[in-house]
Amino acid sequence: MWAVTGWAIATWLRVTLALVAAVAVGWLALGTHSGAFWLICAAATAGELYLSRQLLREWNDEAGLRWWWTR
Repeated sequence: MWAVTGWAIATWLRVTLALVAAVAVGWLALGTHSGAFWLICAAATAGELYLSRQLLREWNDEAGLRWWWTR
């Protein structure tokens, strides 16, 4: 159970850091006055929500197999 939880947290952190890096590069390259920058922010937010939901589903499936009452 804890191994699956650790994996899920580590994967979520990697995804979040990659999206933060993408937004930072967009900010440095385009500035905040660009419409493209705000599109990058919106895409990163949507990606974070979607990927977090999928990761939560994966964790739920994996962790559900390892609870003590399923043994």
